[in-house]
Amino acid sequence: MTSDKVLGLFDEYLEPTVLAHYLLYVPAPSRDSGDMARTRLGGVFLHEPTAAALLPSDLPVLYRRHPDFGRLRYALVRFSFMLDRLPARHAYQSATLAVTLDSPRAVVRLQRPAWVTPDTESTDTVTTEFSAAVNSLAKVGARRTRVKGFTEHGSQLPIITAEKRDRGDFGWRYEARDGVPLLPRIQHALAGIELPRDHVELTGRISVHAVIEAPRWGVRTSLRAMPATEPLAFRLGLGRAG
Repeated sequence: MTSDKVLGLFDEYLEPTVLAHYLLYVPAPSRDSGDMARTRLGGVFLHEPTAAALLPSDLPVLYRRHPDFGRLRYALVRFSFMLDRLPARHAYQSATLAVTLDSPRAVVRLQRPAWVTPDTESTDTVTTEFSAAVNSLAKVGARRTRVKGFTEHGSQLPIITAEKRDRGDFGWRYEARDGVPLLPRIQHALAGIELPRDHVELTGRISVHAVIEAPRWGVRTSLRAMPATEPLAFRLGLGRAG
C-alpha cells in the first residue's frame, strides 16, 4: 500500500516550511551602461523540500524487471517557493526554480509538471513506466485533495516548462500569461529521482531567479533579478531501502 507520505506530496494545499527569504537585485537605474551597481527589487521565499521513498510496489511490474532494479532506489521530491510582493507598476514576467543534486550518481527520471500551457499539460516521457506510476499516484493524491473542498483554478496558473541541463541539474521555469501576471503564490513541483540503493540521503542546492518588468526612464523594461546569496543547501533523509 502506498504510504501517506508519498500521497501527501501531491497535496496542492500542503503548507511548506520556509527555509530562507532571499532578496533579489536588479541593475540600478543609470544612464551609464558601464555602471554595475544593483538595487533590491522583489524577493523569494525558499521552502524546505520534502521527500518520500518509493517502494517496489509503487512501481509497475515492467519497470521492476529492469536489469539494475535491485541496485537502485527511487524517491519523489517536492520543491516549492513563493515570490515576494513587488512595488506598484512592477510585475514578475518569469521565475526559474533551479535545483542541483550533489551526487553524480543521482539521476532525475521525471519532472512534474513537465509542460503546462493555457490549454494543455504534457507528461514527462523520459521514462514511460516511471511516468505512468507517478501519474497513478497523482490521481490518488488528487482525490485526497478534492475531499478538502478546494477547487484549482487553471486559468490562474502560469505557463510552466520543466528544464533539465544534466543528470542532476534541473528545474522549472514559470512564465506569466498574457494578461495574467505571475502572482506571489506558492509554486510547487515534483521530481522523480533514481539513486543507488546504498544512498540513505539526498543532498543538493536550490535557488530562484526572476525577470521583473519595471518602469525605467518612461519605458517598461525587463530586468534580470538575481539573489546576492549562494544557492540554499538541503539534506533529505531517505532511510534504508526496503
